[in-house]
Amino acid sequence: MKLNPTVIRRLREARHWSQEQLAAAAGLSPRTVQRVETEGAASRETRVCLAAALDTDVSAILESEPGPSMAARWNPWMLPVLAGVLVFAIGTALGAPRVVDYCAILLVSIGVLGHSLRK
Repeated sequence: MKLNPTVIRRLREARHWSQEQLAAAAGLSPRTVQRVETEGAASRETRVCLAAALDTDVSAILESEPGPSMAARWNPWMLPVLAGVLVFAIGTALGAPRVVDYCAILLVSIGVLGHSLRK
């Protein structure tokens, strides 16, 4: 797990500490603090020591995993699947003829086929 260098630096600067002062408070070498603030690389022990010295929880200084953006989560194959589900739900609620159900199945099938061909 990597630490968020920006958060570490911000917490250190909020206390008006130099990197050397943070290293002394955490019981680490100044080089370790420099590495954390540039690369975010830290062992479990270093993470715990820094969190304690900065009076925060370890999870607050971890680099958050970048979640997929909305564009990465949305795929074109989802549109026919969603359309098919909606057609089926509305058709069922309105008592539409069976041909509407077949259209819904066709839409979902097109979406699933599109997804499988992408891989």
